Amino acid sequence: MPTVEEAANTFANDLAAQNVAGLMMVFTPEGMMKAMQMQGQMQARATAALAAGKAPAPMTGHEVELKGEEGEDQVVHLSMLSADGTAEIMTRWREVEGVWKVNDMAIVGAKDAAGNAVDLSAPVTASAPPAPTA
Repeated sequence: MPTVEEAANTFANDLAAQNVAGLMMVFTPEGMMKAMQMQGQMQARATAALAAGKAPAPMTGHEVELKGEEGEDQVVHLSMLSADGTAEIMTRWREVEGVWKVNDMAIVGAKDAAGNAVDLSAPVTASAPPAPTA
């Protein structure tokens, strides 16, 4: 069985690659509900960015930081990196029948490319003029 760190690295790689099949296999039912909520939030933010003329940059890497045990879960902090900055995601992993699964997750912060905190509740604004439409 992979360690929780190995499982978290695979998860982050699948997240960056948008490998939905790989992602679906790693969630507990509770984790799946959290992921669906987070997906809705991220989709709304991406739609707002596109409307403001700013296409989100693709993920370029990730960092995994093990935070330790809390109850029956292992807490792992993921930093998803792109040219736009960093998205900080807290995940809680639980061993289910010998396999590490995501039982909880939430976006806990974001930083822009300069390392400044981003208010995720604020409207998205374009940093450049909108791209011309065809």
